[in-house]
Parts: sequence; structure tokens; C-alpha cells
Amino acid sequence: MGFNKNMWKKAVAVAVVAGVAVSMSACSSDSSGGGSTDAQGTGTIEGNGALLKVFMPSTSNVYLEAAANAAKEEAAALGFEISVVENQWDPTEQDAQVQEWLASGETAAAVLFWPTSAANATASIRALSEVAPVLQWNQLIMPDAEEFIKIGYAGVSDIGIGDQTGKDTITKMESLAKEGYKWKGGDKPNVIQIQLGQGDYGAGLDRTKGFEDVVGDQINLLATEGSPLADGFGAEGGYKTASIVIPKYLSEGIDIIAVQTNDMANGVVQAAEQAGLTPGKDVFIITGTSSGSMANLKSGKITSTVLQPPALEGTLIVDVAAQYLATGSSTPGTVTLASDKDKPKLEVVSPSYTTFMMNPTVTADNIGTFQIWGWDFYQLMGKAASE
Repeated sequence: MGFNKNMWKKAVAVAVVAGVAVSMSACSSDSSGGGSTDAQGTGTIEGNGALLKVFMPSTSNVYLEAAANAAKEEAAALGFEISVVENQWDPTEQDAQVQEWLASGETAAAVLFWPTSAANATASIRALSEVAPVLQWNQLIMPDAEEFIKIGYAGVSDIGIGDQTGKDTITKMESLAKEGYKWKGGDKPNVIQIQLGQGDYGAGLDRTKGFEDVVGDQINLLATEGSPLADGFGAEGGYKTASIVIPKYLSEGIDIIAVQTNDMANGVVQAAEQAGLTPGKDVFIITGTSSGSMANLKSGKITSTVLQPPALEGTLIVDVAAQYLATGSSTPGTVTLASDKDKPKLEVVSPSYTTFMMNPTVTADNIGTFQIWGWDFYQLMGKAASE
């Protein structure tokens, strides 16, 4: 059913809070991104019960649960109400949930939207934008949706995580070369990449691009194999995918397996061992998102992972939305947050249209010394990571 904008009034924030500190340094920035002016901001740090409406995939996934919990905690601390609507990784279900909410007549100060399929979410985003300013998170904004997203994007940089995974791969290649390690691929390592989704999930495609842009022709990329959305990007999905792709290329020799989450890589470790390989000795597993059990990382079976902290992401989306509401605008450009030891003070400043989290490498050697925004590694990860 189509959406009739005359049926609804645009929600007006009754109160807001200051956003990310103006003094927060950026690791990188550019002039890209939208930027907008919606209305006069209230300039107050008090939420006074204004509603933040969240649409996202299921919190049965430990990362999403930790992010949602952090968003709820930050909203409560700032005086906002927050309501979360979950779908089972199903864009059709998410579209129906959006229409149901719009029909309810409930108003919100802002909508924080994690699209299950960013490529197919524009109609829902357009409809939501008629009643409240929209912030998109976790999945990058598609060009045809940008005009409907007033607040902008906040959260993970999937290209950044892919980029760092590529850099970590090069670092390991250089280390092994110094040790005289002989590649099964001859003058270059043979590499398999295990991706989030089978070409149907934007984050997986972005990470693949980031990774491949860094490693370029320095590797022999044997295959990029996708793990289905329905498998939830955990150890089971990684195991199922690796159990298919490793035997396929075992005779050619596999030097490195790049996996887009550590949790999936735990399953890849199991599949590799069952195929007769010894992770950390004759095959090297390098990963993205720092989720799941860290036991294989600490033992050396997984070489490295990349910090993707759901506690920080959940906090950040609330802060950026509140910052937009406080000022009534966002600023064109992109910033990547610095790995500050302490959380910067919240101030009333316009957020950048795109705000990315930091992407530091996590290894067995440094996992115990992390402290970002006052949290250690396990506090940053919430239930999304375990010992």
C-alpha cells in the first residue's frame, strides 16, 4: 500500500541532546556526503522523553544484541525514549514493519534505520523521512536514498574493515616472507576470501572491495565464497561455507583465508583442521569483525581481527541523532573517529553526514591493553565477544 504524506505530520523533536564532541579528532575526512538543514535545533542536552525509533535485523545475533543494548543505555542516559523493531534478516518483513509503524500514527524525534537490504530499502526510507529525520547505520547509504536521509550515516565502515583486513594480510605476508616461508602459490600466496552474504548484503560487498583494493595483485585470489544471510554470520555459517570451499581448493594449496568476521573464522578453523590443515602453521586465517570467541585468536590459530565494537556503534548512533536534533543540521563530509582512550564530551555541534568508527587491529598481543571511550575490549564488544 502506498504512503500518503498528507495523512501524517512530520514529528518535531521536543528535546534533544548534544552530539559527538567538536574536539573529537578525525583519523580521516573528505568533502563527500550529503549534509542538510532540517529545522531550528533546540540546543538543549535534555531528551525529555522524545522518542528514537529503531528498525534493525534480529538481536538473536550477538553483535546486534550488544549494539541495541548500548543504544538503549545511551538513550536512557540522555533522557530519550527508544523503541526497537526487529526483523529476521528479511527486507520484506522490514518494509511491512515500517508501514505498520507509519499507520500507527506514533511520532518520533528521529528514526535510526539499519536496512536489511540497503539496495532495496529506499521506498521505506522515503516513507520514514516524511514523518521524522532518518539516520542510517551499519549499512552504507545507497545513492538513490541519500536525499531522504537528513541526519546521515553513523557506525561501522565496512570498506574500512575490509581495508584493514587487507593491510593485516599484507603485514602477515611480509612477516612470513622474512621468516623464509614458502607460498603454496609460488611467488604469491594462494588466498580464499569468505564473505558476508552471497552478493546480497552490502556490508560483505564493501568489505570485499576494501580488501581487494589493498591486496591487489600481491595475492592469488582463488575464490570469494559467500556465507548466506540466513546463517547469521557466526561460526556455524563460517564452518558450512569453509567446508565447501576448502576441499575445492585444497589440492592447489591454500596459504591464507581472509574471513570477514572472527566469529565466522572460528568455524573456518574447525573446517580447516578437518581438512588436514593446521591454522597458524600451514594456513593463516585473518579476519574482520572482532566478534565471537577469542580463544582461537589468543592461541594463534587466527592471526588477527579488526575491532568493530557494537557498544560503541549503539552509543554513536544515539549521539549523532541527538546532535542533529540539537542543531537541526548535519555537515557535508566524512570523519573516522580516533581511538580515544576516554569518551569525548558531548557538545552541541552539527554531526558530519558520515561518521565512521575506528578500525584498529586486534591480536593476541594487544587484546588485553585496549581501552577506547573508557571501555576495554570485552566491554566494547559486549556479548558479541567472549574469552
